[in-house]
Amino acid sequence: MIELFTFLEKNKAEIVEDLLERIPSVVPAYKKVPKPELKQTLEHLMEAYGDFLVTGEPDTMTSVLRYITKTRAQQSFRLSDVLRSLLLIPPALRERLQEEYRNNEADDAREQFNEAVTKFEETTYNAVCLFTDIFQEYLMNMLNEHQEYLKKTNQKFGVDLSKFILFKG
Repeated sequence: MIELFTFLEKNKAEIVEDLLERIPSVVPAYKKVPKPELKQTLEHLMEAYGDFLVTGEPDTMTSVLRYITKTRAQQSFRLSDVLRSLLLIPPALRERLQEEYRNNEADDAREQFNEAVTKFEETTYNAVCLFTDIFQEYLMNMLNEHQEYLKKTNQKFGVDLSKFILFKG
């Protein structure tokens, strides 16, 4: 696992630059995000990704994904836009990993490559699931806050809207 972390650290700048170009071309919503902001977010994401990859502990990744959730939700991004951007990480890593192992003459080089790719993909999928949970939690919190605001506003004006709303199922 340390080898993967070393690989990620060594190639982080190239991976970030690759994603900085790849993400806006694949996910048009990211074209409205200023490049410096996107670059900084990607740098933090790759740091968290390295921690998550090596330790399996989601703490750093959770913090970064909460920031991404709040920022992108405020920018009216769809959930699928952010998910698609996260799913662009494995191809960027795989390309660098292929370059790394292309000239490796070791007997188990292919096996090492396959294990590394599997670990990168597994980490990404776990991060995507974590992001989905965080995004859902964020939306539920926003909905609950809005419902509480409506309840207080209705009480302030003495209106009980529950009598006027009919649900047909």
